[in-house]
Amino acid sequence: MFWLTVRQYRMQLIVTAAVLAAIGVVLLVHSITTRNAMAGLSGDALDQVVGDRVALMHSLVTWLPAAPALVGLFWGAPLVAREIENGTHLLAWTQSVPRRRWLAVKVAVLAGAVTLCGLALGAIVTGWVGTFEGTPFAYKFSDYGIFAVSGVAAAGWWLFAFMLGTAAGALTRKLLPALVVTLAVFFVAVFVLFQLRENYAEPERIVAPAAQAATAQDADAMPVESNWVGPDGKEIAGAVEGCDGDASTYLACVQGKGYKGVTYVQPPDRYWRFQWTEAGILAAAAVLLGGVAYQRVSRRAL
Repeated sequence: MFWLTVRQYRMQLIVTAAVLAAIGVVLLVHSITTRNAMAGLSGDALDQVVGDRVALMHSLVTWLPAAPALVGLFWGAPLVAREIENGTHLLAWTQSVPRRRWLAVKVAVLAGAVTLCGLALGAIVTGWVGTFEGTPFAYKFSDYGIFAVSGVAAAGWWLFAFMLGTAAGALTRKLLPALVVTLAVFFVAVFVLFQLRENYAEPERIVAPAAQAATAQDADAMPVESNWVGPDGKEIAGAVEGCDGDASTYLACVQGKGYKGVTYVQPPDRYWRFQWTEAGILAAAAVLLGGVAYQRVSRRAL
């Protein structure tokens, strides 16, 4: 069963490995050339160079959170749906290998492969972001897209997408509906989890003078909420009554009324805590989806 699974999915394995290698080479070359460009620079000159270099590659990296959807479409969805749609399950499930073992071996092999691929992508992106350590552009926590494709969270997303496709194929029994369900549910999950991420832990509260409120937190901190706090200690959301005009005039008015800025943030030192939390949520969802696929295949009549 192991070698049969590898042979059946050899094209997916080859293409995925090639894409990861290409991404790795591109980001490695970018890191090397960036380090060379940064050599000997400091202050505003360094920030200018790093900012330009980050902008050059940022659009590519921020598209990578969509990559697991392809895993769900081309790895997960066909696993059961294509067998049933083509009628090959009649042969596969009546041989010496029971259907439960057939599914378990395939899922175990392919889930292990996609998890390793996700970990590889996470290591590649984490290494690339490390190029900018010590500058204001090392965004791996505050940037929602980069967070999802770095560290161990990347592996969680790849595994979740694969199991989502597998469950969708087992439930619909047809490849095209399985593809539609996989794509729709995956992007709903992305939206929901991106919104929930800032609630993985109680945020820190930072109070600063009005003019300094925007810069009081670390550049890579994950912002949660910003309000004003008055002299009486009460917080208000939105604009301070009686203050308007341009930014500098407004801030001068707010400060003159005795208000300070209060910001709730997740500090960047919680990066790995949030990484493991998100990976755990996705792994739990993957296990549940695997259970759905297992039950569906076990109960389906030949």
